[in-house]
Amino acid sequence: MNNKHLTFEERSIIEDLLNKGEKIHKIAQKLGRPDSSIVREVQRNRYVCHTATKEKCEFQFGAGACTVINLCQSGKCRHMSCSGCDDYCNSDKCPEYKPYICPKLLKSPYVCNGCSENPCRISGFSAKYKYQARRAQIVYEDKLKESRGGITLSAEEMEQLDNLVSPLLLKGQSIRTIYANHKDEIPCSASTLYEYVDRCYLTARNIDMPRKVRFKPRYSHGNRPKSFQDFVFKRTYNDFQKFIEDKPDLNIWELDTVIGVIGGYSFMTMLHRKSGFMIICLLKEHNQMAVIEAINDICDKLGIELFQKLFQVILADRGTEFGNPYAIECDRNGEIKTKLFYCDPYCSWQKGMLERNHEFIRQVLSKGKSFNDLSQSDIHLLMNHINNYPRESLNNVSPYELAKLLLGDEFLKALNAVKIERDDVVLKPWLLRKPEY
Repeated sequence: MNNKHLTFEERSIIEDLLNKGEKIHKIAQKLGRPDSSIVREVQRNRYVCHTATKEKCEFQFGAGACTVINLCQSGKCRHMSCSGCDDYCNSDKCPEYKPYICPKLLKSPYVCNGCSENPCRISGFSAKYKYQARRAQIVYEDKLKESRGGITLSAEEMEQLDNLVSPLLLKGQSIRTIYANHKDEIPCSASTLYEYVDRCYLTARNIDMPRKVRFKPRYSHGNRPKSFQDFVFKRTYNDFQKFIEDKPDLNIWELDTVIGVIGGYSFMTMLHRKSGFMIICLLKEHNQMAVIEAINDICDKLGIELFQKLFQVILADRGTEFGNPYAIECDRNGEIKTKLFYCDPYCSWQKGMLERNHEFIRQVLSKGKSFNDLSQSDIHLLMNHINNYPRESLNNVSPYELAKLLLGDEFLKALNAVKIERDDVVLKPWLLRKPEY
């Protein structure tokens, strides 16, 4: 029993007991498992359910007095200390900055499930972690498939490697140091070891950062998930309607793709419901990785805080390219940046604004035309002409003009959105026609 992997039923028991405030030892006794197995399961599969917009430094929670001064190097600054400075305190600009972690996350049960401290005193200042059985099972099955497809070590060798490396990493040692000290015991190179940690094959995590999201480099269209229902758990259109109910100020985006020719380049499109502003990104491959990378690129351009503010909710269809909600919802560091929901099957009308907006793309690029000869500069040109076209549904105002009011100049500048006079807008094929020499 102890040598077998945890089942979904066991994970459900773990979640239930955690919600009741039970400690790891009690849960291990209930399942007849070693304490270490339950610890690894919880630490490996906990996730950030709440992220503070600005995590407070541990110095502000009794870790000692902050002694940092004069970070701005400005002779005009009158502050005796940098503590509390809006520009430098609680940010990576300070060399002494270390985000505060609730002490309860550093010991059993390592998550916020069943925490008796309600309301939480760190809410708004620190990340909160939860464990969910269904989510853990999906991650486990995904990792099992990926690990068997890409790791040359046996299960026993991986377990031995994990038992050797993870405790040392958790003590703060670097991979280079561990490899130098245990080179004869580690059956792979240092670079491979970095990859194993990066892809979450090992137990070790950096508790100062949310769990890093894993991607699926071997994804292919033929490998559709056995049950898409796993991914839409608590993300259905009905869940979407409940989530946005009585929240009129939410920034909601519709997400889709537009195909040129089968096997060629495609577009990822996003439309802001309130303004009608549409983002178009060129995808060289039509798969999950390309979509995730495109959304992360937008996040990188805007910055995580602005992205979280402007992209609060995303509604997509159930295409396989959107089948990794955890990667879409989190940035490259694992920090949650948005909330993703899915339309019902065969109900494209549920994101009808974006579907109708695709007609403007087809006026320039007819169906069946290849996108392979287009550059991102061409896409910016197409996007700007579409967004500057006035709409009767918007009281003869263009999406660009509304986006300027609702999303701001910083957003428009980051996405290369510019003003085009109404009489100069072109929605004909010759807009992107290359000159002949």
